[in-house]
Formats: sequence, C-alpha cells, structure tokens
Amino acid sequence: MMSAKFVKSPILATVFLGAAMFSNVFNPQAAWAQGHGKGTIGLGAKDAANGAEVGVLTPGGPAERAGVRIGDVITAVNGTPVANATAMTDAVHSLAPGQTARLSILRVGQRMTISVVIGGGNAAPAAQPAPAPAIATAPSGPAKPISVSGYTTFTDPLENAFTMQAPSGWHTVGGMARRAALQINAFLRSVSPDKMTYLVVGEPTLIGYVPPAPWRTAAGYPEGKLFDNGLSGLTKVLRYKNGSEYARLYGQTTLQGLCSNLRFTGSSERAEMAANADKLVPSAFPAVSSGGEARFSCTHGGQEMEARMEVVTRIARDGAMWNVIFLKGFIAPKSQADKAQEILDHVGGSFRYNAAWSQKQSALDQAAANAINRNMKHYFQQEQPIIRSMNQSDETFSSMDDIVSGYSTYHDAATGNDYKLSNTNPYKWTDPSTGRIVSTPENIPPTWGNYQPMHRVG
Repeated sequence: MMSAKFVKSPILATVFLGAAMFSNVFNPQAAWAQGHGKGTIGLGAKDAANGAEVGVLTPGGPAERAGVRIGDVITAVNGTPVANATAMTDAVHSLAPGQTARLSILRVGQRMTISVVIGGGNAAPAAQPAPAPAIATAPSGPAKPISVSGYTTFTDPLENAFTMQAPSGWHTVGGMARRAALQINAFLRSVSPDKMTYLVVGEPTLIGYVPPAPWRTAAGYPEGKLFDNGLSGLTKVLRYKNGSEYARLYGQTTLQGLCSNLRFTGSSERAEMAANADKLVPSAFPAVSSGGEARFSCTHGGQEMEARMEVVTRIARDGAMWNVIFLKGFIAPKSQADKAQEILDHVGGSFRYNAAWSQKQSALDQAAANAINRNMKHYFQQEQPIIRSMNQSDETFSSMDDIVSGYSTYHDAATGNDYKLSNTNPYKWTDPSTGRIVSTPENIPPTWGNYQPMHRVG
C-alpha cells in the first residue's frame, strides 16, 4: 500500500509509504494542431521548454488512436525539430490528409517515435479500429455479484512487518519488499475465485524521485536518469506528479497488462485521501501531500470492466524530493465497481504495521542500516518467491483473456530464467533485484524501479 522510509536523526520514523475548449487548461499561447482543410491529428498543445506538450486529445482522433498521451512532449515532426506548439501545428498543417507524421515524443524521460496518419478538417473521420474478437470462454449475461463471505488476516511473510484483512477464499499474495535499509514497500494482490475482480494494494518496486533541475542535468542526471541513493535506495529524476497524475501513469502502465483495451476515462483530486495518508504516515520534514484517483475502462473475460487507481504523493516543501506514500486500486466488472471499491476500502483501511517491527526499523542507526544494505542480496533472495507468486497472480487474472492472445516464452537475462507469459501485451519488463514482471502494450518501461526488457524466445 505504501512505500516506507525510516530516518534516524535522531529517532524519527518517516514512512513513505475532439475537444472544444483549451484556454481553461493552458495559457493563451496554446496552439491547436488542427485546421480547416489542412492536416490535423486531433490534439491540443502548449509551449514546452523543448517542444509542444500535449494537453488535450480528441477522443478517437488520429493522435489518440496512435498512442499519443496527455503530457507527452512532441519535440520533432518527421525528423524536423519543433521549438514550440505553433511550430508543431505548422508542421502538421503542412501535411495532407492520409500522409504520416512521425512524432518524436518525450514521455517521462523516455524518448520514442509515434506514427500518426494525418486527418483533415474537411476529411471524413478515419475508420475506428476493429473491436476485439469475442472470447470463447467469456461469461454470458451480466456479471455475477462479487461475493465476500468474510475477511482473514494476512500477515507479511517476509519480516512480519504488517497485517491486512484480505477477502476469505480469494487468492492473496503480498509482503514487505526491501530495496534498501530505508526504502521499503508493502504490497498485496488478491484475485476473486472467478478471476473477475483484482485488488491492487502497493507496489514492491516503488522508488524515490527528485525533480529535474538544470544543475542536475549539468551533473549528468537529466530527467529519466536512475541512480542509487545509498541507504535510501533507487531514485529517479522525474517531474513531480500529484496523486491523480501518478494514478493515471501507474494505471496506464500496469493495468494494461492485466485488462485488454484499457482506456483512461477520467481523474479527480482527493484531498481527503491525502489528509488520511498524512495521519497514517506522518512526515518527519515539511512536506505537502496530494491525493487523487484515475479511472479506466477495459475488457476482461468478455465483460466490460472498470478499473480505479488511488494514489497519494508527497513532495518536500523545498522541492528536493518526492515519493509515493499510498497506492491502491482494483479491476472489476463495471456493474460491480462500487462493491469492489467497498472491498478495497476495507482491505486498505485494515493495514497495520507491527509495532515491534516499526520500533526496530525506526531505531536503526547508521551502522545497522549499512549492515542491511550490505546484506541486500539475502533480502532479495527471500523476496523473489513472493514476487514470483505476485507475477503468477497477474497471470491468473489475465488468463481469462489468453484464448485471444496465446502464450510465448520470454527470457530474463538477469536470472537466466524463461517464463511462459501471455501475449496480450507484447513488451515484458523485469526488475532484476526482485524479479517483478510487468507487461506493457508499448516499448516503454515502467517509470518506477530498474526495469529491464525481457526478450521473446519462442
């Protein structure tokens, strides 16, 4: 549920656990990449430091269908750099409907190229993609009500660090993943017996972040750079994201590997979530927390599904660092979403740290923390069976759709292991230290952890 950091100085415990209007979102210098009878790709953008930042996408438009996302920064069109939104608009307008615009994109530190087929203000809308094929094993009729006969206490099997209430009879796995002496992440996954509801609490491979800055770039740490921050574990240079922004980012990256045809449907700020997180996870230094929610639709087992992610992020008031301190969500049949939310709230609200473990962790001195870091290989070896069980939970849930995609063998170069994984999303990533596997539809690794590509071998 949360990423934990404990600081001893003195004994302090800090736990980190077609759009019509645009001016209300961006400044008056914003420009539309649309025209009347000219090339159009269906997006709105504003000036960025090194190009044009996408702020609005026309639903079903060429850019959205090609995979462009809000927040992407377009730096070039067909190889020609664009300095701002106006230059990007002019480059698109210069192309005729039917031509292809190769957009050079910067997305949270990752560079990529997305090809978009140009539309036009007077041109007929491009054909919509064909719907996903029906799944032979899909349940018929409306989704069955989610059934929970009660809850059982789940105890962290690795360090006895926490307990949580999980639905009785559901397949549940979790634990406390330690990435460094002061970087700890609690997590839990629970799949309903019919494989139609999936609860997500925490993420074992969460890391810390620092915002980009000119001096960091000059020192060799541009946005997207990952580095080892010693006792505090892995840290990445990344622009601060509030709760709803991170919820969307995590959902679009992780949930796509679990539920087909994932589509973002909206987000909202959740101030009460941040307030509750601050009570549960007080900060040892001046900081500001932001809570938010992102919602998605997708298809699973022949049913229309709803997915929700809730996240609280916290940034130091001096802007020196930020973290994710709370993360939970679910995937469930759309008609059962509110019931799934009720269950998730019960599970997340039952989280409790073991008092003896918390006292021991917060009392770490420098020597003890150094000793833990020297022995991290031992911790990783203990965690890997739990993480493999978590990966299997992902596969268990996604197996409802495997008749469409089939399986392939993917190789993990770090461990030498081969895995039989679903082809629903073709790109597979593994975190070398934990063995956590994440599937994505695009060749973009998760922005947390040290994820490396897995290669398809058969």
